[in-house]
Amino acid sequence: MTETGNDNILNQFEQYLSQIALSPKTITNYLADLRVFVRWAERTYDQNFSLQHVSPDQIRAYREEMIRLSRASSTINRHLQALRKCCNYLAQTNLAPANAATEIPLVRVTTGKKGKRILTAEQISQLIKAAKNTRPSIAKRDVAIVHLLVNAGLRVTEVVDLQMDDVQFDFPGVHLSVRDARGYGIRDIPLPDEVCTVLKEWLVIRAKSAPYENVFLSQEGRPISARTVQRIVHRCATEMGHARITPQTLRRTYAYNLYHQTDDVELVQHRLGHLSPGVTLQYLGIKEVSSR
Repeated sequence: MTETGNDNILNQFEQYLSQIALSPKTITNYLADLRVFVRWAERTYDQNFSLQHVSPDQIRAYREEMIRLSRASSTINRHLQALRKCCNYLAQTNLAPANAATEIPLVRVTTGKKGKRILTAEQISQLIKAAKNTRPSIAKRDVAIVHLLVNAGLRVTEVVDLQMDDVQFDFPGVHLSVRDARGYGIRDIPLPDEVCTVLKEWLVIRAKSAPYENVFLSQEGRPISARTVQRIVHRCATEMGHARITPQTLRRTYAYNLYHQTDDVELVQHRLGHLSPGVTLQYLGIKEVSSR
């Protein structure tokens, strides 16, 4: 294993983060947190400390030190996420024998008592089933729209504005290049296989002669409106007996599931297009309650 200096490792890691399309703000935060960790390790262990040889015990000690200093849970978890990603990168590129951060837990956070409605897996299945129960000419469209709301976390306006060129079918899989509805650039969102399937099924029957590039069109071949998306969700929700479900419920369900699958606030932030991890935690209804 070739020895690599910390600065070189962080430069390579920065390039890797750019390649996987993390937001510039997230990349900046990760690198800053890693440099803080390196400085701490140099003071605590050895002036010649190397990220290549970081151990689980050292990361665990750093976690406990941040807890001792009463750092916010969100701050501690952000530092740990940076270490997790960096250690995973080092292991993948054979710069380290294993991911030293794998077994280090994040600090505990819990959902506030007044958390927003989150759909269960069964309710999601019922909603999608309801989306199919409409006129054959638009059933595949409606199913694809519901999937993009609940399984990709798009905003209503982003569904409406989605263009044909925004659907990327290149390697490593189908993803969307979503134009942020507020003008904050473009973010890539990978699509699960089931979403890819229903989206392709819609595109097969979508009017090819329409003079519009919008992915979703009305029966008359015109771009759908935000109100149409809202009506689709309301129809499906009413049919399954939960009329209060809204497009926002579906987006929040996606965010909640992604967070609990990955424990990665920054990933959820990027997928949703939020400006900071704090906004994402607030959106999820998650509050800091304990550091242990």
